[in-house]
Amino acid sequence: MNPQDILNNPQLQKNISPDKLKLLMELASSNSANTSSPQAMAESLKNASESVKNQGMDFSSSERDLIIEVLKQSMPPQEQKKVDLLMQMMKTMRK
Repeated sequence: MNPQDILNNPQLQKNISPDKLKLLMELASSNSANTSSPQAMAESLKNASESVKNQGMDFSSSERDLIIEVLKQSMPPQEQKKVDLLMQMMKTMRK
C-alpha cells in the first residue's frame, strides 16, 4: 500500500474517517509489501483491517471497496482483472 495513493485520493479523504485514514497511512508507511499483485494487496488489506479492528473500529464494505479501487490503480490491467474476479467470487460466497 503506497501512502501517496491515500494522500492523493480525494475519495479516500472524503469517504473514510480521519482515524481510519491515519491507521491506513501508518500501515502504508510501515508495510514493505508491494501491492502489485492480488496476493500482496489482499495481505495489505487484511493487515489494515486487523489494525483498525484492534483500535475498536471496522471498515464498512463501501470503505473496503474504495480502498481496493485505490490499490488497484498501481497494478497492471491484467492484475486488476484478477482482483476484480477475486472480489466478485468473495461477494458471491457471502450471499
